Amino acid sequence: MAPPPERLRDGATPGSTQILPRNAYKFRPGTGRRRRSSWWLFFVIAFLVVPAVAVSYQLGIIWAAIGANDPRVDRPATVPTDGYTVLLVGVDDRSDGRTDGIRSDTLILARINPTTGAIGLLSIPRDTRVEVRGRGTSKINAAYAYGYLHPQDLYADNVSQQESGMALAAETVEWFTNMGSFGARIDYTMQINFDGFADLIDAIGGVTITVPKTIVDTAYPTADYGTMRVEFQQGEQRMDGTRALMYARTRHPDSDFGRNQRQQLVVAAIVTRLGQLRAIELGRLALDAPQVLGGTLKTTIPMTNPRMVLAATATMLNLDASKIASFRIAPQTVKRYTSDGTDLVWDQAGIADLTTQWIASTGTVVSTNDALVTDRITALGTWVQTSWQQLTGWFRTTTGIGAQEGLARIQVLNGARVAGLARRVTQQLNAVGFTLDAPGDVSGTIAETIIYDITNHPVQAAQITKIIKGRVVQGKPPMDIQSNADIIIVLGTDFMTP
Repeated sequence: MAPPPERLRDGATPGSTQILPRNAYKFRPGTGRRRRSSWWLFFVIAFLVVPAVAVSYQLGIIWAAIGANDPRVDRPATVPTDGYTVLLVGVDDRSDGRTDGIRSDTLILARINPTTGAIGLLSIPRDTRVEVRGRGTSKINAAYAYGYLHPQDLYADNVSQQESGMALAAETVEWFTNMGSFGARIDYTMQINFDGFADLIDAIGGVTITVPKTIVDTAYPTADYGTMRVEFQQGEQRMDGTRALMYARTRHPDSDFGRNQRQQLVVAAIVTRLGQLRAIELGRLALDAPQVLGGTLKTTIPMTNPRMVLAATATMLNLDASKIASFRIAPQTVKRYTSDGTDLVWDQAGIADLTTQWIASTGTVVSTNDALVTDRITALGTWVQTSWQQLTGWFRTTTGIGAQEGLARIQVLNGARVAGLARRVTQQLNAVGFTLDAPGDVSGTIAETIIYDITNHPVQAAQITKIIKGRVVQGKPPMDIQSNADIIIVLGTDFMTP
């Protein structure tokens, strides 16, 4: 008796033909379809990750150009998630060696709600009488000047004049408005001089301003401390940076109160214009920012902090000129005040009422009902920060940082005698995936930026030169430079980014 025919797993016999329907294919692990899906997953991840790494890198470059340290002892420790306040300081710092030209020409508090895009502006007249720490009774615009001239006396030896000026201005404005009693702080400061203000407006393509009434100023101040005649007709006008600066600064046709109103109109026009820019234009603006604003703008806003990036992105997405609320300390808003010479002495109860309205205008006062939303935003910020750290780790692996020679420990030392420079470069390198020790200083002034590759990490040393212009030296630095790092970057007075 013949044995039964051999049966295959699918029930067919050898040599037979099976015709299967179209939908009879079953996916089996290890076949090409899964490999194709893996490729799609890789492209999706790359589409999300590569832009994020590029943004992180560019933010590090921008921060190196315009970032500043906040030397206030009691400065806010974390990035607020329910709203933050920035003190905008417009500075007259004409670089001709005259210290009498260093003063805060403009003081505007900006309260920002990232989730709604609402912005509240509060202008403070520069002739307001206040108490300035270390100086005593003075006009409020003297706070910046006094801080600028006394950084070591007020803060520390490594604090720059600009950082000290911004910090004392923030302290003084906080004291004057008594913000703390309303649960608010000046979280950050931003200082910009006349050239930077004009360059910023030119960089965004100019602004459109509706001038409420015709203005003629026959004594507008010029850069050489002279005067000239300027005129603005009533109606809508397109202004470039120079013209908008003139409009914001002129005050002789009316008063400082009128000028405060014009300054807020210009700020609102800038916000409106930023909201109109397309993504490609914003990208170009970010690329040009170090060159456009470097040396003219300084800010303590931590732009490389993931939570701050999240808050700033939300603000930009929700920008709307109709959500800008303007408040001014003026006789029309604070009825009780006195004039003592050129000083203005304001009724504190009236200032408190106006401060309350200003803070409430953005809806950033957290109530019990808002606590759950705030907790969720905080949790999202924590997730973003954790993801950011994982992202830089992935970037190191992908780009080969430390892949063959081991991940090098890097330390940045400041030999340029520029306060905060080593810290900013450390943050810049850390943002793109390198491993950094705490920054430090070297004794004396170093002329040339040198990258010392001590333990033979040539690939990483070469990658650093793409971010920092410097000469690579194999081996140890001079004996007076002490560090346990694998690569030591000594920043000289010639320091610059590529």
